[in-house]
Amino acid sequence: MIGKLGILISILLLILLFFIVISLGAGVFSKGEKKPEIKKYLKSVYLLLIFIAVLGCVLVLFL
Repeated sequence: MIGKLGILISILLLILLFFIVISLGAGVFSKGEKKPEIKKYLKSVYLLLIFIAVLGCVLVLFL
């Protein structure tokens, strides 16, 4: 069975993967100018990913 640490690492790796995929899809790593709508969208997505990471850490470490 996977322990708590393994579950936490899996959650954080999935969140990192989502971050990379969403950033690539929105063109964050390109050199062109970004539209304000994309910046607003990415800010919301980043906040959501941070919330999921914190919630996952709390659930794994305290339950």
